Amino acid sequence: MSQPYPKATRAADRARVAAIDTEVSELEERIRVLQLEREPCKRRLDAYIYPVLTLPNEITSEIFIHFLPPYPACPRLRGLESPTSLTHICRQWREIALATPKLWRAFSTFCTGKEAAQARVVQTWLDRSRSCQLSIRMVMGDLDALVAILLHRQRWQNVELVIASSEAALIKGPFPLLESLSLSVDDFHYTHPTTSFGDFPRLQAVTVDDARHGNWLPASQFTSLTFEDVASENYLPLLHGAANLVRLNLIHCDAGEPPQNGVNLARLETLVIVDDPPEGGTSSRLLDMFTVPALHSLCISGELLGSDPISSLNLLISRSGCKLQQVLVTGESPNVPEKFFRAAFPSIPKIAFDSEYDWSTRREFRDELNITSA
Repeated sequence: MSQPYPKATRAADRARVAAIDTEVSELEERIRVLQLEREPCKRRLDAYIYPVLTLPNEITSEIFIHFLPPYPACPRLRGLESPTSLTHICRQWREIALATPKLWRAFSTFCTGKEAAQARVVQTWLDRSRSCQLSIRMVMGDLDALVAILLHRQRWQNVELVIASSEAALIKGPFPLLESLSLSVDDFHYTHPTTSFGDFPRLQAVTVDDARHGNWLPASQFTSLTFEDVASENYLPLLHGAANLVRLNLIHCDAGEPPQNGVNLARLETLVIVDDPPEGGTSSRLLDMFTVPALHSLCISGELLGSDPISSLNLLISRSGCKLQQVLVTGESPNVPEKFFRAAFPSIPKIAFDSEYDWSTRREFRDELNITSA
């Protein structure tokens, strides 16, 4: 049989309980007072409208458009630089973003391993863009996503595709608004059909990693052409038909056997020839096969100027009669000191040397030579 607590212990517990009850009552009263103080503050906060939310929807929409990289740059489908981030701020901003088709007119998508999810997101962007022209970059994407994009080919304006050979036959026109196309087929044994896949009335800028992919394109209307890792026998026939070419980029392309009469590009203004140090020496002859009377901007790997870079450049200038305004020499410097190189061409306002230049990480060079005097 348990012993009863001593009277002193019971008295102490009663006193403690009473003290706690008093403290609880005081706290409850304090809470009541704080709640009364809280209510008017909360009402004022609830009634407050942030100035940015008072802007007309049209202005907010325009601000949203400037949040993105300038069109036709392609933001990712997801992430901080995607317009989807604008839909997560508040309900008002979400409604404005979803009602702004220009926010969804450009996107890039890559192979993620989550094909069904990728196709759904791509379809969502296409729906939100409504009737806007489209700028799209797809690198080995899902087949369903590619099919969804192709269903909107009437709106294509700037498109870059890296696709499997089994998907290439799906690229069929017409493409009434297409201005820029970059096509890479991930199969060395693939041969693109030579028949036309439709009309390209506005196509001007083309990038291919195998000129056979471009045999079915209207070369005569090109103003910009880029070849990457293409043999001369494949790109030369296309060059001969590109009479209106203003910009030409030859990236890791060999010269092969230079054509007997060379290549005369009467309207070419910008020429980019970038390559690794040549092993067999054929790449160093690339510059020798061009006659370019309108050329004013040249970017070339230092190794491709050969053992006598001053003579190589002089030959181009004298043969073409061009008036170069800017020259960028990339990679290893020519076999002469830079000061001698500059002194040899006093009529060229801008000459720069960039040993760190890397075409693969400087794609903006396609849009602008963007060199400055060193």
